[in-house]
Order: sequence, then structure tokens, then C-alpha cells
Amino acid sequence: MSTTNVTNDDDHSWIPATAEDSRCPCPALNVLANHGYLPRDGRNLTAAQLSQAVQKVYGISWLAATILAYGGVKRCSTTGKVDLHDLALHNAAEHDYSLVHADAKPGEKYAPTTVDPELLRELLDKSSKDYLTLRDLTRTYVARHDAKPPLELRFRIISKGEMELIVEVFGVRRGDASASVLPDEVLGSEPVVPKAFIRQWLGEERLPDGWKGPAHPTGLFDILKGIRQVANLQQELTSSKAE
Repeated sequence: MSTTNVTNDDDHSWIPATAEDSRCPCPALNVLANHGYLPRDGRNLTAAQLSQAVQKVYGISWLAATILAYGGVKRCSTTGKVDLHDLALHNAAEHDYSLVHADAKPGEKYAPTTVDPELLRELLDKSSKDYLTLRDLTRTYVARHDAKPPLELRFRIISKGEMELIVEVFGVRRGDASASVLPDEVLGSEPVVPKAFIRQWLGEERLPDGWKGPAHPTGLFDILKGIRQVANLQQELTSSKAE
């Protein structure tokens, strides 16, 4: 039995998961459980719990959070509740070619739920600077998809949306509350994501030190706009690579 608290709690300190706790390939949800915004054992969760936690911590709109949460639970459960590991069901809500998780092995029912250190390093190495841009994230997306069978359309959309959400939630601009984590001279009107945030959020599955929360709410329209940006960047990067 897990030694961590299994209910939401007011102490949102980071407590890494134990071997008995349930976790999934989605770092956003694992982080919420590790900080007690979801039950720390990651079990017996409703779509409403998932949606509310995503809204509260990441500033995702009710509509976008509800679509993501209820869609994931519907695809991975027949009871209306999930353990986080249920969301690792391959090709249900989870998909191959993620930024920092290895693909499911042939014949495996569930995908890996732990971060692949090599993929994390490759992501961070996409820029020599102390931050990543949406273009850098898209370069990683292109590299992960290169010379591989294409994903289903819905997974291509989801994977682009995941990168957009990283920038929306953790990106900083000049004047933002979290801007002090980077030198002022590197900040402008376009958001950049500090590598320190990436290392902690993706690598350690914890809310980053110095992050003051999202600079603004993110709605469904923002996500769709970002997906189009990623698609345009992908086309540009793929075309330049072919030349």
C-alpha cells in the first residue's frame, strides 16, 4: 500500500511517487499528483477531478480542460474512473513519439511512464541558450517523427497541442511574474521556456522553482492557434531539411 496521502491535500509540497503509486506518461498529471492537487497515489480519479486540477494549476480553460479530461477517461476506462496508469494504455490517449517518453514496445499494452533521460537531454540540447522556444520544441517534434510511420491524425494534433501548452503555461516574457528566472535582455514579447523549468517539470515531475503560475489563462482557441503555429513550423523545418 502506498505510503503517501491518497486524497487531495492543502500541503502542495513536492513528494515524488513511490513504487506503489500510479503514474502515467503525461507529466502534467503526474506533477499534479506529486504536489497533492490530485490524490497522491494517482488512483480512482474522475474526469472532474482531473479537469479541476488542470484548471487550477495550469490555467487551462474549463472547456479545454473538460475536453481533455473526459476524453482521456472515456478512452481508457469503462467505469468513469481511472488510475493514472490507465492513461498509459497504448494508442488510447497515449501516443508514440512524445518529447521525453520512449515509445511503447511492440506488443506492449501500456507505454512507459518514466522519463527517458536521453530524450530529455536531446530536447534540452536543441538550443545552446538557457531557454527553449516553440521552434526548438518543434525541432524536437520533427526529429522524433522523422523517418517513422506517421501517427493517426488525432495524435498528430494532440502532440502539437502538448508542445503549445508547454509554451503557454511555462513560457515567460519580459514583465511576467516568472521573468526573474532569466536575464532581462533575453526576454521579449514572445514567450520562451527556461530550461530550468523543463528539467524540473518534465525531468523531475515537479512544479519548477521560480515559476509563479501561468502568465495568462489558456483557452481552446489559444491551443488551436498554437497547433497551427506548430504545424507551420513543422512544414518550414521539414522543407528546409529537404533542400
